[in-house]
Amino acid sequence: MSAIVQERHSALGSRSYGESLVFLLTLASFAMFIYVSYSIFLSSLSKFPGPVWAKVSPSWLVKQSRATRRTDAVMSLHKHYGNFVRIAPNHISINVAQAAHEVYGHKTGFLKADFYDVFVQVKPGLFNTREVEVHQRKRKFLNPAFSARALREFEPHMDEEIRLWKSRMLDMTTGTSAKVDFSIWSKCLSESQGMVTEGILIEGYTANYLAFDVIGSFSFGKPFGFIQKGYDAYGLIQTIDERGEVFNALGSVPSFLRPFMKYYRFDSFWKRGAKAKANFEDFCRRAYLERKHGNSCDRRDLLSYLLAAKDPDTGTPLPEEEIIAESISFVVGGSDTTSSTMTNFIDFVSRDKELLERIQKELDTQYPGPLGPDWVADNDTASTLLLLNSTLREVMRIRPTSATGLERVTPKGGRIIAGTFIQEGTIVSVPTQSVMQDANIFPDPLRLLPERWLDANSETLLRSFIPFSIGPRACIGRNFAWMEAVKGLATVLRLFDLHRTIQAETEVREGFFKKAAECVVELSRRSRF
Repeated sequence: MSAIVQERHSALGSRSYGESLVFLLTLASFAMFIYVSYSIFLSSLSKFPGPVWAKVSPSWLVKQSRATRRTDAVMSLHKHYGNFVRIAPNHISINVAQAAHEVYGHKTGFLKADFYDVFVQVKPGLFNTREVEVHQRKRKFLNPAFSARALREFEPHMDEEIRLWKSRMLDMTTGTSAKVDFSIWSKCLSESQGMVTEGILIEGYTANYLAFDVIGSFSFGKPFGFIQKGYDAYGLIQTIDERGEVFNALGSVPSFLRPFMKYYRFDSFWKRGAKAKANFEDFCRRAYLERKHGNSCDRRDLLSYLLAAKDPDTGTPLPEEEIIAESISFVVGGSDTTSSTMTNFIDFVSRDKELLERIQKELDTQYPGPLGPDWVADNDTASTLLLLNSTLREVMRIRPTSATGLERVTPKGGRIIAGTFIQEGTIVSVPTQSVMQDANIFPDPLRLLPERWLDANSETLLRSFIPFSIGPRACIGRNFAWMEAVKGLATVLRLFDLHRTIQAETEVREGFFKKAAECVVELSRRSRF
């Protein structure tokens, strides 16, 4: 009898468990149905078009970022749906030039979204802090390092690195030409062998090496030694590339899931990003400690400004962790963007023989020969070269390194953006690349036309030229970057002929910054050397 009762209880228990499971699954399915229906049909953002998957989940945007094509994918949506596109459940992308000033301009009230939290290392820095007061405080003690006076004082030290970079290329082209990849995207070179691509020896004195050594000298008082060694001894280029790609994707992952993504066993991408983050932080921490305790610097560098800065509230020196955090931001910002811009310039110009010859003619006029072994283009002259600077501006317009829509949160009360009301709390972004390729502002927008910047009405174009962003969060180092680019490019083009060896369209990958995957150029000394 007891066995029968036990069997009945067991059956009832199984039925109860099964019914509970069915109930829970039904409840979850119903909740999912309600959420999807609300997101697509009832949300205040449901009026904005976009892929169905993007309306109900951030996974669409994560996928595009993971595939290193976020900006191109978003621009494709705008071509299909129009100026306002929903690219995530609470994110509207706006492809209207005037919206850039309405969102990013001064006193608009739009703050950075939590996308930027993934870039925080050690402590929030000038680039990734979202608090207005913190940003203003940081900007106050960093502005002097980027003043016109500070840049003039640093120019001779920048010249040292450009001069060494130039001499290495002269050594490579003694009596012959050399193949140089000015990109070397995520490729580590052997100290003795260089890189072999399709049986061709590719030398390793790239724009990356110059940019890293210049920012090392500027930040820590001495270069990292990339040019001197002829290879990336720290694996820094690959580390920063992987960090940027993973962070760009991770920023679209819901914040509560971000800490767990590195444990996702089915895609090592996320784990590599966590490793790159740790490696880069370790590198910058060691560089800071070496500068503070071992590398006495007899001139002003970025660290000297940070070490001398005082907290405006307490009057005490800045915490060490805050200084390290700023160092991390500036090593990335001062190397990646400048080297990519110079690479893009060389990519475009080396494919256009007529434009190259015109730029060289301009350089020959301003820098007539003979040129001594220590010659480097000076900023006072290089910055006034009309064709060189117009071409650089045009390259940055067509292929900006920061091309994506920078994410901002709509302030309390909502805002009217480009004539359309957006409710408070909504994330909005305006793709930088799309603004600078607006055919209504830049006719024939995908064609490289330096002359458009030489016309009488070129001043009106500058309002929509925003490669460094605009407003209070615009790049603090934009004048530094421009000086390095014009000096480096003027020096190379005055001394060398460039011929692009690969005629196929350049592959471009996008982390937070866009970068050419390769830029192999045949380099030879000019006859007018």
